[in-house]
Amino acid sequence: MGLKIIVENDRSELSVHEFNAGLITAGRAPDNDLVLPERNVSRHHFQLELLDKRIVIEDRGSYNASFVNGKEIAGKVEIAVGDIIAVGDYSIYLDQDDEEEGGASLSREIDASPKIAETDLLMAKNGVIGGRVFAVKGAETVIGSHAGADVYLCRPDIPDVYAKIIFDGNIFLLIRGVRDKDHPLIVNGMKIESIDLRHGDEVQVADFLFDYIEKGQEYNPYQYLIAADEERRRRLREDLDEKKIRSLRDEDEVTEVTKRAEKTRQVVRSRRSLLILLLLSAAILLGVTILAKSGYLPIDLPAFFQSLF
Repeated sequence: MGLKIIVENDRSELSVHEFNAGLITAGRAPDNDLVLPERNVSRHHFQLELLDKRIVIEDRGSYNASFVNGKEIAGKVEIAVGDIIAVGDYSIYLDQDDEEEGGASLSREIDASPKIAETDLLMAKNGVIGGRVFAVKGAETVIGSHAGADVYLCRPDIPDVYAKIIFDGNIFLLIRGVRDKDHPLIVNGMKIESIDLRHGDEVQVADFLFDYIEKGQEYNPYQYLIAADEERRRRLREDLDEKKIRSLRDEDEVTEVTKRAEKTRQVVRSRRSLLILLLLSAAILLGVTILAKSGYLPIDLPAFFQSLF
């Protein structure tokens, strides 16, 4: 089962992207499957998961939120072909082919041969991000749950900045980003505050495991990609079967989210209208006062203001 994504920007320019993977990430950062480069899109904005012709969207903690058919989504929501995703200045349309029941096998979509690292990397070894590689470059690489993190871990129990990798011109130094015992930083089985990273080091962040790969070294993410896809599909199937993921067609669920968002918008609109009314009233009273004092408006100002108040 393939998914075709049609992206329309604010200049009405269209681009078409086709995917066969079961997990598609989208955002401004170049490590996403679908890259949306405008500044009003978060680095890691949303993701789509596919299973048995079903599509599930999840916002990844973005600044400007993700919308489907004009409604802001919260958590995971099941959507369908024909729904319109709005992200920043983009409108995103979905199309799906029916060539294969149950989704394409990831093992047939990726190259199982070893790779050579073109820059220093962190390679995830477990969880739903297993097999993904994250470039370690520049002065600072942030690991955490913040949507702008370079190594993005989408989980509410993980701090925004769990750890950082700092490059001082000679070495890559891994340091803790938080100072509480519930979030230790572990390298090669030992808790650390900071460490000079070397090729082959195993880094543990919460329960995520990474291998540190130096530039020019060989690595192979194949087995981790396959294991991650199987784990993701299992979890998604359980959540769908147990109805832990609501459908956009579930009006009761969607209405609650929509009501909260609409209530907030109404409050903002009311305050804005009141402010505009006060400013207009003040401008009118100021104008009347100036005209009266200049003799252009023959009225008794004290009597006029007394009649108003």
